[in-house]
Amino acid sequence: ILAVCKFMYYFVVLVGLNLLPYMVTDDRGRLWGMIVITFLASLFNVVATAGYAAWHIRFQPEEIRAYFLSVCLFLTALVSGVFTLASGLITDLLQKQMSQEAELTFLVFLRYFAFALGVVNVIFLLLPREVDYPVIHAPRFSDIFSVPAHNRKFMLTMGVVFLWQFSTYCYSAQLSYYLRDVIEMSMTFYNIIIFLYSVFFVFFMHFWQKMIRKTSWFFVFAVALLIVAPFQILYGFVQPGHYILLVLIVRLPQHFAGVGHNVAFDNFQYINMPPTNRECYTSFYQIVFNLGALAGYVFGTVFDANTKDWSFTAFGYTYTSGVPFLIMLCGVVQFVIAALVLITRKQLEPDQGGLQNA
Repeated sequence: ILAVCKFMYYFVVLVGLNLLPYMVTDDRGRLWGMIVITFLASLFNVVATAGYAAWHIRFQPEEIRAYFLSVCLFLTALVSGVFTLASGLITDLLQKQMSQEAELTFLVFLRYFAFALGVVNVIFLLLPREVDYPVIHAPRFSDIFSVPAHNRKFMLTMGVVFLWQFSTYCYSAQLSYYLRDVIEMSMTFYNIIIFLYSVFFVFFMHFWQKMIRKTSWFFVFAVALLIVAPFQILYGFVQPGHYILLVLIVRLPQHFAGVGHNVAFDNFQYINMPPTNRECYTSFYQIVFNLGALAGYVFGTVFDANTKDWSFTAFGYTYTSGVPFLIMLCGVVQFVIAALVLITRKQLEPDQGGLQNA
């Protein structure tokens, strides 16, 4: 079932998007087609992700989890960074030398190539041997909400997850457009900055692993956010024409701290999860994870739509968009999250050593 759901997720997102323009010709129909594709993809992905998380957690014992998550995040950052950098170079090349029709043809090819990689991913996900899952009783749909609701520490952790997702996605939809069209940032430069994150992972992965072992997952997450937040606020003051130095000042320290808070955050779905009914906990985590992202998207979209006439002057430049406010608001929320985690740390940490030890 999980493999089928994962396969259908890739098929709907990648093949479905390629076929939609040929199957539906009017704009309204294509809009509804996109809504259906998004809904089905989210449905398949939630089922697959929650199921695989409950399945594969058996192969991630506590003593190696920090290392395992670090390696996974490094590989993700490396592969996505390479492809992002390559796509930026290709995009710049296409805009200069190819027609719009040729660009669309190349995009279709990339989606089918990505679908092939998705099939390979499904095959590899099936390799670990499935084991029996300890459950208290036969699971019901309501258990997805009722079982986690009785675990106070897990629910507090999910509050942190929701806030983090909100702060991350409240400006992400507007950021690429803002940097490309308003700041007029080179996409190649932007993608190089993203690629550098994988380099920082190589050099600082072990540092943050040691920090987790000496302190805890929550403490490392909060400290890393305290490093990231002021630079996030500074990010909102990027200006056209001379953005390179400020972006480097902002993004490189964020890459350093990002290694820490990303490794810590990836363990939040497991840190207060008991060994029983894990499919309920992982499903609830996915719901909170996506609701936080959705809330951030909606807030950012509404905020941006209602602040297009806002303007303020700083450092000799007049900012005429609400996006810089969103970027800075993200930094403020990160400060709040870090403070809440440090204040409620005793309520968040597992009762006995548990999963906070790497």
